[in-house]
Amino acid sequence: MILRKTTLLVFLFFITSVLRAQTQELQSGVYRVDSIETQNGLERKMKLKVLGTTTDLAMLSMHSSTLEPGKTNHLPRVLMDREELIIVKEGPITITINDTAKILTTGSIVLIEAGDFQSFHNASDKVVSYYVLGFKSTTSVNISRGKVNGGSLMKDWNELVIKKTIKGESRPVFDKPTSMFERLEVHTTMLNAHENSHPSHSHRAEEIMLVLKGDITMHIEQENYKVSAGSVILVRPDIAHNLTNTGNEPCLYYAIKWYDSSTN
Repeated sequence: MILRKTTLLVFLFFITSVLRAQTQELQSGVYRVDSIETQNGLERKMKLKVLGTTTDLAMLSMHSSTLEPGKTNHLPRVLMDREELIIVKEGPITITINDTAKILTTGSIVLIEAGDFQSFHNASDKVVSYYVLGFKSTTSVNISRGKVNGGSLMKDWNELVIKKTIKGESRPVFDKPTSMFERLEVHTTMLNAHENSHPSHSHRAEEIMLVLKGDITMHIEQENYKVSAGSVILVRPDIAHNLTNTGNEPCLYYAIKWYDSSTN
């Protein structure tokens, strides 16, 4: 009897912990999703997962994954209640959405909308890695809206159009309605050393930035955060922010914003 009560208490504690993790509210700041730890002189990659809610997201998940040579991550599966953005950290990797497969190189990005089958395969002879950002809006999923606006997409890094700026360059990726959002906008920025992204500003739309390369300082209200590659920056609505490339080389990051009727 005591053993049964103990087991039940452990189970309830586990379930409560999981539910708390699922409903954790994420604040503006920097979240590490890809890390290297040194133990006994050996490097070991740490897989860190961030999971929580924001003003306009019932769920935001962020993590990195690796795939060994010749391996597939899983059989084709479909997610009906969320969208995912996949950003290739180290390619090439073959990604299949429904009946379309594409080989994607380092820096490439994939939007997988709700209702579409997906699987990833590593046909190379080296380990590949990628970031996974999952989004579940506080509004209802609208699969038909996503499909009439182009649906899921796969963009190889070499296909992105470069726009030169006085501070570096940018690459527009897409700006369109999806199954999860009335509008989802993604672009990349490469910022020269010691440059600011823009004057400090704020906007109603939430934003995340995934840093792929370089060392930056992120200014969020009165706080300054040192940020390196493998980190995601979250900025909640109406929070003043900008960033500075504090390294000696160009930095590179993806910027992602989502909109609904209250943010357009």
